[in-house]
Amino acid sequence: MTGKFLRKLSLASLLLLIPLAPLRAMGVEGDEVTRSLGLSGEEPAGVSRLPRPASLIAENVTVVTAEEIARLNAHTVADVLQTVPGVQLDLLQTPGSILLYNVLGSSNRHILVQLDGVPQNFVGGENLAHLGLIPAQVVERIEIIKGAASAAWGSALGGVINIITKSPAPDRGATGLASASIGTAATSDLRGEISGSRDAFGYYLTAGTIHSNGLIPGNNVDFRHGFGKLTYDFAGGARATLGLDIRHADMGLMRSVKYDFYENGEVRYLNGYLSLQVPLAQRLTLEVNGRGGVRESTDRRGVLSQGILFFTPEARETHQGYTADLTWGDAQNGVKTGVEYERIEVRQREPLQRIPGSNSDLGLDRHSFYANGTYTIGRFSLLPGVRVDHLNLLDDPVSATLGATLRLGQDTLLRGYAARGYSLPLISRYGSPTGELEHELQQVGTVQGGVETTAVPYLWLKGMLFHTNVWNIQEYDFQAGLLYRDKQRRHGVDLELRTSPWHGLSLNGAYTFTDARNRATGEQLEGSQSGPRHAVKGALTYDNDEAGLTAVLTANYTNWNLTAPGARSQATLWDLHLNQKLLPARDNSPELFFSLRNIFDTKLYEYDFRPAAPRWFEVGGRFRF
Repeated sequence: MTGKFLRKLSLASLLLLIPLAPLRAMGVEGDEVTRSLGLSGEEPAGVSRLPRPASLIAENVTVVTAEEIARLNAHTVADVLQTVPGVQLDLLQTPGSILLYNVLGSSNRHILVQLDGVPQNFVGGENLAHLGLIPAQVVERIEIIKGAASAAWGSALGGVINIITKSPAPDRGATGLASASIGTAATSDLRGEISGSRDAFGYYLTAGTIHSNGLIPGNNVDFRHGFGKLTYDFAGGARATLGLDIRHADMGLMRSVKYDFYENGEVRYLNGYLSLQVPLAQRLTLEVNGRGGVRESTDRRGVLSQGILFFTPEARETHQGYTADLTWGDAQNGVKTGVEYERIEVRQREPLQRIPGSNSDLGLDRHSFYANGTYTIGRFSLLPGVRVDHLNLLDDPVSATLGATLRLGQDTLLRGYAARGYSLPLISRYGSPTGELEHELQQVGTVQGGVETTAVPYLWLKGMLFHTNVWNIQEYDFQAGLLYRDKQRRHGVDLELRTSPWHGLSLNGAYTFTDARNRATGEQLEGSQSGPRHAVKGALTYDNDEAGLTAVLTANYTNWNLTAPGARSQATLWDLHLNQKLLPARDNSPELFFSLRNIFDTKLYEYDFRPAAPRWFEVGGRFRF
């Protein structure tokens, strides 16, 4: 009890220190926390589907950059999202594992994940995208839209995780990186990248492996990945980009001697895309994209004592998509309109049990038209959007959004939006227990509003209130073998704050409260349906350029409100990451790094055979050229 109290007290103290930091930061020139947050004079980062600066985005958006990712010694995108306010992972286990996640109470079924515009969701696998199988090495930035985003993105009832990969290094023939680490349970991460440009041609190539004997029993990982991007700049400003993404993971998922079972599986991704951006006039740009690929997964469940398999579902999805859109105007006044076609062929097999709905072949076609705009008068901006989808086997949705931002002086911004959106129904044996596809979509209506300010010197604050109603939410009762539909209501608050550096020290903090209830009964939903009711995140960062030292201490408290017998649903996980350049004066200095994760060996699980990873460490080095 004392240990738990001390850890909670430490986290609370860390967050309470944040407002005090600005009082000592007066010696810092400029306010670095406002960069890319829409409240500075610099050119801020925008969300790619909505070509606007952050000050003209009405949605609740968080952007994570490659620089921030490097400080965390992250292996995959899952490691990064563990630190993002409003985003919760059910468990972090061995790097390269499969995990579940939610955004402001919306489950992974309702979150669209894209990598350079290519969807990563397994439509036939409860719409799950494997965030633990996207290597952090390829990422330039991650944009998280927290809330309904269907008017711009399509099937995105609960939000979007948009991943943009690195671009070729400009003005250099070749530059690159080699990295290696080793840790507990022979957990290793080997990776390398090379990038450069010559005349009109540019390239970025990376490859790597993650291997582990398993930080918990039955959670071994063998993950291999490769990614490449080629660009060509034409005369007149046009650019063509070709990308190829290959990943394969063979992993153990869980094992229990007590219950005499085990589960393992394989996941494969092969995706490619080609895009062309053409400036047609000074304020008019055409962008054409084509994408395609294959997603495959195999799940194997068996009796541990006998080594006998009793359930072996397999899924294969081939997908292709094409978009063409026109962007007119600028960030202050403009419109982006386009059309999209997507086809996904889903093949599902289960050769052992042959349960109805387990063996199926479906072809899903979607034709879409969308338009999103920005209209600014002085300090006020209006941000409308609409999207119409035609689906061959499902209902045809119309999604809409209306947002607004208002500047109050130079240091405070009000933002808010209302939206209607959807997500595809479950396309699996759970979503179609009779073998027939449900045609009704899962739908959402949401309203969000809040404030972002730097009125307090050297302190950035952001708060968003949200109220969401969802209906036709599909839930599967595993004991009864029945599918039923729910109506849910979620409301809460998402708070973020960060400070400017003071003698190299800076603080980040976040608190998310989500009250999720069944609309029919008023009963509170447990964490497995809606994520944690309370979540607190904090980070203390020390950055000394002269010494070449960076240190990050992160804390993540969650209360999942789980009802399973024996569940450990409340925990604070602490991680420490150290990076030391050996030659600080050189940009390409060799670098040593060390990470200690789950410092206090805290227990967190719904079922004891699938817990969070225990305390573990790793050491490694990076060499840049």
